[in-house]
Amino acid sequence: MRDGVTRQVRAAFVAAVVVVLTIVGGVAACSTDLVGGGAADRLAAAPEGAPQPGGDLSVLVAGEVATWDPQLMYVGPEAFFAERTFVRTLTAYGTGADQRTLVGDLATSAGTPSDGGRTWTFTLRDGITWEDGSPVTCADIRHGVARTFDRTTHIAGTNYASFLLDVPTAVTAEGLEKPVYSGPGDKADQAAFDKALVCKGRTIVFHLREPEPDFAHIVALPEFAPRKASADTKDAKATFSVMSTGPYKLAKPWVVGKGGTFVRNGAWDPASDPIRKAYPDTITVTSGLDEPTIIQRLLNDKDQDAYAVSWVQASPTLRNQAGSMLQARLTFPYTGNVDYLALNMRSKVMSNPKVREAFALATNRATYVAANGGEGAGSPSWSILGPAISSVGTDPGKAGKVAGDPQAARALLQSSGLRLPVKVRVVHAQSVLADKAYAALAAGWERAGFDIELVPVQPEEYYKTIEKATSVNAYDVFRGVWTPDYPSAGAVIPALFDARINVDSSGPGQDAGYFGDAAVERLIDQADATADEAARGRIWEQADALIRERGGYVALCATKALHVHGGSVRHYEEHAVGGIVDLATVSVR
Repeated sequence: MRDGVTRQVRAAFVAAVVVVLTIVGGVAACSTDLVGGGAADRLAAAPEGAPQPGGDLSVLVAGEVATWDPQLMYVGPEAFFAERTFVRTLTAYGTGADQRTLVGDLATSAGTPSDGGRTWTFTLRDGITWEDGSPVTCADIRHGVARTFDRTTHIAGTNYASFLLDVPTAVTAEGLEKPVYSGPGDKADQAAFDKALVCKGRTIVFHLREPEPDFAHIVALPEFAPRKASADTKDAKATFSVMSTGPYKLAKPWVVGKGGTFVRNGAWDPASDPIRKAYPDTITVTSGLDEPTIIQRLLNDKDQDAYAVSWVQASPTLRNQAGSMLQARLTFPYTGNVDYLALNMRSKVMSNPKVREAFALATNRATYVAANGGEGAGSPSWSILGPAISSVGTDPGKAGKVAGDPQAARALLQSSGLRLPVKVRVVHAQSVLADKAYAALAAGWERAGFDIELVPVQPEEYYKTIEKATSVNAYDVFRGVWTPDYPSAGAVIPALFDARINVDSSGPGQDAGYFGDAAVERLIDQADATADEAARGRIWEQADALIRERGGYVALCATKALHVHGGSVRHYEEHAVGGIVDLATVSVR
């Protein structure tokens, strides 16, 4: 059960989660290919023959790399780049057809749970070393995790360890319950931390506050990467220093605004690595570029840019304009982001179940995604839960037809007991495309008998606005976007729809629509206590269906992005979990 200390600590984490605030750079697209998962779109037309080692791969990065410190990395392209090249974690995701398969990376397996999922045990592989040849130890894992408890330096990155590990807590001056342990410099509470993360030779044991069946996924995050204590320094440049456990290491210090070159790490033993093939001899990363320049260089395909990749998104119109040669260099992967609408369960109008159902039924998602350059719809859990959930958008009784049904919605609205038109205030993050998309949605809602007031808010202020306590009386419908930190519905449903870890006197947290339902909460607790992954998935499906049935959200779309790569890049494949080209398997020969 999420109550008492555990719920408060987790609530503090959920409130700090960073979510995507804008429709992806104005070039997002959506897809109806939900059941297939977009595998065909992830794969370019790969040349014949096996990949060969050698050559120089170029990576073009828009803007600056924030950090190469694994404990400071948040989930995203740079973190995935690091994890496929120089950062290894206890577990990692496979390649090719096994992209969603979790395997032991630094560890010999994906871990062994006990005590109902409150204890997880991992064993380090033999032959794992740092780039200087020294062994990677349990103490290095422990030090890396310990760094995430230091709130003076851990100002970015994920912080699952601080609310999952069974470390004593205390109430802060702000009224939040947080761990008493404050990182490697906290000698007074070190023993308490060491009891939660136990080292016994090559064996690592994590003791958790409560069962966490997804813990093997969570330790695949960079937060749980090893760190040498000797690498800690107050030098500002240290955030870009690299001490590699993977197949590549930095040849020279990273240059902010320019980048750096990763070369082969001679201390890396390929026999110890079940994932990374490390085909290129070097990977040259050029940072500080602007997005249009990167796209143009990739389109021109000249000189070293013919061997280049990037995670910058191109305009989806290229799919219609490109000739066959360019089409072979275009990929259209899912981003992992899902757009949805959270209905305010406490507002005067949306507290009426018939109004919520009519609103969902009137939602024309076809016009929404057309305004954003794509096609289709999906739910916040679609890519995780699979076909049972990915059919959302075709059930007119629950989520509404993809094209909407304003006539049926009007009939339902008339039976709600409210006088038409029913005024509804819809708040969303402002952008050129978003304004157009919500105007298209409003037209469909108004045909059904709603009087729509659209409230655009600047993206940088959006989540601050809707998570205020006053939002409950200010808006009836909230725009939401969610990207799970790891591929499990456990990273979606509780974070968005469990009022126990979200809603309090300060506001709704991530549960923007103030959704709270005892039956859903029981399913969440049941899923948390279910060790079997398939059985747990079925419970999550039930929870997702029940949330939709009760009008907790209206699905809009699962977004896709268009990427371009150089014509001489071989065996190009985007990763379903990482969302960008898989540096573990790509080659240039």
